[in-house]
Amino acid sequence: MEETSVQSLKQINKYSDEITIEKEIKLNCYHSYISSFFVKSDLRLKLLSIVYIDIELNKILKLNTENNILIVKFEWWKVSCQESLAGKPFAVPILRILNQLFYEDKIIKFRILNLIKFFQNYALEENSRYKIKCYHRYIKYKNDFLRYILDIKTIDNRAYKALNYALLYKAYEKFNKNKEKNICLYKAKLNCKRPNAKILILFLLNSKLNFNKLLLLKQFFYVKFRYW
Repeated sequence: MEETSVQSLKQINKYSDEITIEKEIKLNCYHSYISSFFVKSDLRLKLLSIVYIDIELNKILKLNTENNILIVKFEWWKVSCQESLAGKPFAVPILRILNQLFYEDKIIKFRILNLIKFFQNYALEENSRYKIKCYHRYIKYKNDFLRYILDIKTIDNRAYKALNYALLYKAYEKFNKNKEKNICLYKAKLNCKRPNAKILILFLLNSKLNFNKLLLLKQFFYVKFRYW
């Protein structure tokens, strides 16, 4: 009876944590929230967990300017994620979700730590030219991470080239480099306008298309035919 109660409590917590994470992503990155519906339902929470970490890392950078504070907060994320994946209980929804999804998964633990390190390198880089490169490395690593958790093993050559250009587009867009981003987007579309349904999510997360509530039906129709 007691064991059943514990299991029920875990299910309630899991459901509550999922809602918390979804609400936060919906509020802070509506485009990623809608894009997540284009993956299989059993993989969606895994995708959202990485999107959520990305949002939290960006919040740290946005709200803090001193390097020593940034380092402390990034270190907290590294240690907490590592301990959560090893089984330590936390009251933080995303850490409980990571534990439920990836408990004792050494590859995921390594990848999450690296993801935070790549973001930290970008956040602490002061040279503007190198900062773009650091950010590009970060989103490229995040993209490879998503490929891993979504079990996308192969991508044909044209789609692979297109995706690399899409990542460059996203990096240049972040730093308002209009000329460079437009060239990269053009080359990405030239190589692959309609990616395979399985890899569509990778393009959506790095696309010019931005889901918004006003045009949502039109955009859903557009993406149904795999135009990104």
